[in-house]
Amino acid sequence: MKNSFIRKVAILLAGVLITSLLFFMAISLTYKTFYEQSVLSVAEKISSNWASDIDRRLNTLYEHIYDLSATVYNNCAVHSGSEEMDLATRKTVQDALQSKLIASSDLTVVFVTDTESDLYFYYSNSMLSKPQNSALKLFAQQYCLEHSSSIGSKTWEIVHVLDEGYYYKAVKLGKYMIGALSDCATYKLDDTLDSLMNDTCMIMDENGFILCEGDPSLSAYVIENKEGSYINKGFAVCKNPQKYAAASTIYIRKSERTDIPWRLVSLFLIIDSALCVFLVGLSIHNMNRKVRIPIGELVKADKRLSDGDFAYKLDIADAGSSEFEELYSSFNDMSDKIKHLTIETYDAEIKRQQNQLKMLRAQVKPHTFLNAINTINNMTYTGKPEDIRTYIAAFASFTRYMLYKAKDWTTVEDEIRNIDNYVKMQQIRFPESIDIVYDIPQEIMQEHIPYLILFSLVQNSFKHAMTLVDTMYVTIKGENYEEEGFKGIRLIEEDNGPGFSQEALEKLADVDKDDLFTKEHLGLTNVRYSMNLIYHRDDLLRLLNRPEGGARIELLIPEGDNEDETADM
Repeated sequence: MKNSFIRKVAILLAGVLITSLLFFMAISLTYKTFYEQSVLSVAEKISSNWASDIDRRLNTLYEHIYDLSATVYNNCAVHSGSEEMDLATRKTVQDALQSKLIASSDLTVVFVTDTESDLYFYYSNSMLSKPQNSALKLFAQQYCLEHSSSIGSKTWEIVHVLDEGYYYKAVKLGKYMIGALSDCATYKLDDTLDSLMNDTCMIMDENGFILCEGDPSLSAYVIENKEGSYINKGFAVCKNPQKYAAASTIYIRKSERTDIPWRLVSLFLIIDSALCVFLVGLSIHNMNRKVRIPIGELVKADKRLSDGDFAYKLDIADAGSSEFEELYSSFNDMSDKIKHLTIETYDAEIKRQQNQLKMLRAQVKPHTFLNAINTINNMTYTGKPEDIRTYIAAFASFTRYMLYKAKDWTTVEDEIRNIDNYVKMQQIRFPESIDIVYDIPQEIMQEHIPYLILFSLVQNSFKHAMTLVDTMYVTIKGENYEEEGFKGIRLIEEDNGPGFSQEALEKLADVDKDDLFTKEHLGLTNVRYSMNLIYHRDDLLRLLNRPEGGARIELLIPEGDNEDETADM
């Protein structure tokens, strides 16, 4: 046992020498592949980020088109055979078109046309030349008659006008076409990055290349289907499809690979190995006395501390070196404080959960109020004072509930009453587009549930299931429910929308807890975390798709006092 430590060090030294020799032999075989993969990895990351940026910007343009559609829908009749817009409505639509063009530098053209008359609103970027502007104006008016999509589709297509590529999208809303064109040249890779690396970026659809910044001769590598590979001449070619358009972003990175000075590496390896042997032999003498024994004492003390013996102390006189004296002293201080730290950590965790819950609830409110105020402003142009009064009355009751609820708990009956006010507001805003049915027994109405938890389910349906054309049907049910491991009530909310995609179901089932408050994860994500924080269970929110179509959400409220244990902390 006396020499066991020295024997292990000798074995370790031999292993270091053998490993160094193997590394020297293997590096010549692995260097080329490693370097090429690293270059390709960087190129793939840049290409992927570029494609994602284009998708994000196109999605933002889609939101502008959606807002314009809502403006047309809210200010005039859109069904076939309806009357033309009056002068006030035309002014409203023109103002909306101008504001969208000003708000987004990516918009080249934005237009609204009536397919049953010669009414045509067209606004374009001031940077366009007269020939381009004339060609785009005529193209948009004619092309949209046969090329449009539903308002729920976010897909763009690419068109060619005067040998220039443009992202194009038009949606059909009754007899109206609302659309936009965006010059593909505005989506080129960042100028600073491109000039720094002298690389090439391209956008290509099935008809060929739309944009090429850099060396156009490199397009041959893409045509030969060599994307996603490292070419022997030193080019990493990466191709990424765009989600919202029938095109691909292609990034070609040029690299300068240099050879390793193998003779210098060999000399360095020999010197390094000899130095290792000398240093290891020199340090073995003191290692056992000044390292192994003090470490053993630390391990022993750590075990005593883990067993709950907070009174155990290390003798600093046995440390053997100044470094271990500091470690021994720090360990003794740590054992004195660990009880207090444990209690403080527990209290901090409870406080963090409380703050998370309050922040989750706070996110439900602001955008709802802003939408309501904007709706009231738009309704002043309709000439229907009775609808405005009814809307304001419902909005007042809704606001009172949302802003002046003193406790963190409410009854099902109060929550349903608040939902009813919210639905009434939406029915005035979107006539004949919403129908809601309640099927809740009276004894369930008196049950206590977390504040705004049921409202969040209904709001989710309005966000994802409602369209401006078809009526959205919503049903809310309540019942006593019992299964293995659960007893309480079950609240069910259903709609006739498109239901949940597989991607959405997976995302809502496994959300990163450090990413609670992003816009993408609000709504059902907030409900899931609120239920987890209140009941300490992660199985109380269930998302399904109905066989006949549409979404079904089940919310389980456990039997008990139903009081938030963090509410008063």
